[in-house]
Amino acid sequence: MSSQIIDLEPVTRGLCHALLASWEESMRHPIRVTHTLRTFDEQLHLWQQGRALQNGVWKVADRKLVVTNAEPGESPHNYGAAFDICFLGDDPYLHAYEIDHRASDPLWGLFGEAGKKLGLVWGGDFSSLKDRPHMERPAWRALRPAA
Repeated sequence: MSSQIIDLEPVTRGLCHALLASWEESMRHPIRVTHTLRTFDEQLHLWQQGRALQNGVWKVADRKLVVTNAEPGESPHNYGAAFDICFLGDDPYLHAYEIDHRASDPLWGLFGEAGKKLGLVWGGDFSSLKDRPHMERPAWRALRPAA
């Protein structure tokens, strides 16, 4: 699993650099890119987390352990069209705030808005699984090979 911005496809790479520059310029809490390009095997491993094979069918066994709903080939990470971040410091995913306030840290919302201003899709807006560290290129499915 890569964390290298150079592994993103060119448009997403440019958007990632623009977001990092915008974020740094705003003097907000520093961030770093944690995940960019993933192989299908790596995506399968992530998708299986929190799931178990029961009678030949994969089922969610522990919702708290599920980190993605995207199977291999269904994630923009598989095409270099998405990246994830974390915040620098002792609490990279801002869990302490969430525990103390029973709400998402406002920094996540600021991060989401910064990405959306650049035209990115923010995982914090996903309906089924809030993926606040995630940004993806819109219309990334056009990058998939034709079937």
